[in-house]
Amino acid sequence: MAEKGKTMSLVLQFMIMATSFSGMYLGGEKIGYTIIDTKPTESGYILKEIVFIRLGMMGAKRSMETSSVYELDREYRLKKFSFELESETQKISSNGEIKERELIYSVKTGNRERSERIKLDGDVYVSQSIPFLVSTLRKNLLLSVFDPTIFAVNQAKVGIIKETGDSIKIETELLGAKSTTWVGKNGEILRSEEPMGVLIVKENKKKALEFGETSPEILTMFAIPAGMEVKNPRNIIYLKAIVKGRFKKTDRQKLSGDTLTVKSIGPDEKLIPRSPPGSGCSRVKPRPVPEELKRYLEDTPLIQVDDRRIRNKSARIIRGTRDNWEKVKELVNWTSQNVEDFPSATIPSALDVLEILKGDCNEHSTLFCALSRAAGIPTDICVGLALMDGYFYYHAWNKVWVGRWVEVDPTFNQIIADATHITLEEGGLKDWAKIMDLVGNIEIRVIEYR
Repeated sequence: MAEKGKTMSLVLQFMIMATSFSGMYLGGEKIGYTIIDTKPTESGYILKEIVFIRLGMMGAKRSMETSSVYELDREYRLKKFSFELESETQKISSNGEIKERELIYSVKTGNRERSERIKLDGDVYVSQSIPFLVSTLRKNLLLSVFDPTIFAVNQAKVGIIKETGDSIKIETELLGAKSTTWVGKNGEILRSEEPMGVLIVKENKKKALEFGETSPEILTMFAIPAGMEVKNPRNIIYLKAIVKGRFKKTDRQKLSGDTLTVKSIGPDEKLIPRSPPGSGCSRVKPRPVPEELKRYLEDTPLIQVDDRRIRNKSARIIRGTRDNWEKVKELVNWTSQNVEDFPSATIPSALDVLEILKGDCNEHSTLFCALSRAAGIPTDICVGLALMDGYFYYHAWNKVWVGRWVEVDPTFNQIIADATHITLEEGGLKDWAKIMDLVGNIEIRVIEYR
């Protein structure tokens, strides 16, 4: 019986040693494809995935390609990985492995490589291996899943909805967003309905790789109508709206039932930290901040505060200023004036943006965050919505601590962000991913503004 079990295991391994092609669609239009290649090894499996995406952004076609290689054990648990992303404006790579209940990985971007560690509570998987795992175990699962695009491990809940002889229909919930997938008997994806309305369908190689003449305009596809005409949105200091969805409560944004109010709030001059003489020099240490604010000064793999290029640029921009609010003004103005508006599909990295000086709101807010933190100002990134031409569009901007939190927008060159900026989340990439379940599920009807 043992020999028979071993033979059956080998048969299964050879069955899944194949390459699978899938087309990706949004709103009925082709936006990309995936190629997944799996093969058995002596100790488990090698899973390779290529994802190519092409979208319309403000009339231009923008593309991004990712390449991932995962080394898995016989139970599909992650052992090692490598990841690369390339777009018109960026190339970023990462690789890592699991050692002694830690995921140790490095990220290379902007000619800088940085190592990080994630402490683990147990086994870790990747989302690409879930179909193989479910087709083998045939049961509901709760998994820790690593995502190299956001450098984070999150819990995924996988449930079997329906099982037939040839396929399994499963639902996966990750970061609050749900996907429904039909998995073939060999673990291949036959069809998957993803968050944000993305559809992935198994196709032959020729069909999967071909594109039409047009690409869907991603920025307008998810725009939310304001419900009434709002004149001069950049000058709005108060907004009241009836809403549907999940909205973050902040110092300037309150939610009572289904009524959201937002106020544009500036600094209190009496609370603004003053800088000591010589603070415009990069060699001077940042002014001490309260313990609870120190995380807003941290260097991260994509907000490279401690890199000399970021510190030197920040020091030159704020030279001659004597308080943190003056520094904020200089940094907002410099970022707005020097980073060219360029819609892009990237993982935003401050060093990459500083090098090419191009990008959309994600790049503006990421570079500003690094420059502002380097100046000793606690800073974070806000992601949410901003009103333009009668619609709320997904947008990113910043908040700075100058005795209290004040929101600024380096994309719009707003020293104080107007009240049509509605926050959904704050933080880095792993926090941005939390709004996926909201896209397409938010309603806003403005009822008052001034």
